[in-house]
Amino acid sequence: MKLIYELGQTAYFWLAGIFYLVVMEGIALYYQYVLQFYPCALCVQVRAWVVGAILSSAASAYFRGVFWIRFFGLSISIAFVSGAFYTSYYAWGVENGTVISTCSMGAGFPSFMPLDQWIPFFFGADGPCGQSPGMWFGLSMVETLLITLGIPLLILLLIWIMHLPLALSSYAKLAKA
Repeated sequence: MKLIYELGQTAYFWLAGIFYLVVMEGIALYYQYVLQFYPCALCVQVRAWVVGAILSSAASAYFRGVFWIRFFGLSISIAFVSGAFYTSYYAWGVENGTVISTCSMGAGFPSFMPLDQWIPFFFGADGPCGQSPGMWFGLSMVETLLITLGIPLLILLLIWIMHLPLALSSYAKLAKA
């Protein structure tokens, strides 16, 4: 268990996570620009969540030696990866017809953060929802996303749980003072 806790303190863990997420984004761009499978609104929203996870992981890598910043970074990274996982799960429901979606053309970003207008080559949504391309092992891209986001999410949660006792004890000490 100590090994899992210490994993969150290593630069290699955070850099490996950043590399993993950047590769995911690269594969998405390859499918978009080389294989001509244009992303839907849900797909570019997953991209945005993943970019958030990359940024929070980069901050966590830099400040990994400071417990509270690392704990906050873990929490934020979990939130971003969870958002990507949830959006992928929703897209999987649309793809399988178990969710009736109002997914339309356009990226669906809020007006205060129109990522599709700021960075259209990356966040532009030109494809229809419910039709993700096939990938490895007969899985669709959305099914692959559920696996490739679910595994890191479980790892992050496990490391966060290992940090929780120290966080709670530190907080209890602060509350007494």
